[in-house]
Amino acid sequence: MGDRFIWVGQHPGVDFCNTEPVLDGAPVDLVATGDALLAWAAAAGLPAAAMAPPGRSLTSATVAWCHDLRDLLRAALDPTVADRAALGSLDDLLRSVPCSLSLAVGDGCRVAPRSDDWECQLRLELATATLPALALDPARVRRCAGPACVLLFHDTSRSGRRRWCDMAGCGNRAKVAAHQARARAAAG
Repeated sequence: MGDRFIWVGQHPGVDFCNTEPVLDGAPVDLVATGDALLAWAAAAGLPAAAMAPPGRSLTSATVAWCHDLRDLLRAALDPTVADRAALGSLDDLLRSVPCSLSLAVGDGCRVAPRSDDWECQLRLELATATLPALALDPARVRRCAGPACVLLFHDTSRSGRRRWCDMAGCGNRAKVAAHQARARAAAG
């Protein structure tokens, strides 16, 4: 799913929260522009990302709306914040997108929000893909134990003891640091 984005969350909503990681000690917004947001949406498999008219990017209003969605979703999911009041603000944000409901037939039959405007459709698809993260078991949505890491993940492990966003990155750094500390203690 794309190599310029971080896909460790085990859920699109958690992965969307992770589009603002801390890299080299500073926060970096991986979806700061309309083009970057479209690239993330395409990598996440949102159909509206492919509906963008040629040569056109998202407006600053849509980018701001998507950032608000990410910030409110993170406020509701991040166990270090756990701001359940963000749910009311999320509801207000969703009401700002004009849409209608239509029947989606394919793998079963369901009702889906639709808009004739491709930017509104992208907003709807982003909300539909990410907001179900709010139904995840809050005890299984965690922030990485890496001291400098702000990434969230949904712990889908059988034991429920996952501590790191990624064992190859943060987990490995923690293990190396612990090994070096033990070696220093044994030598000194």
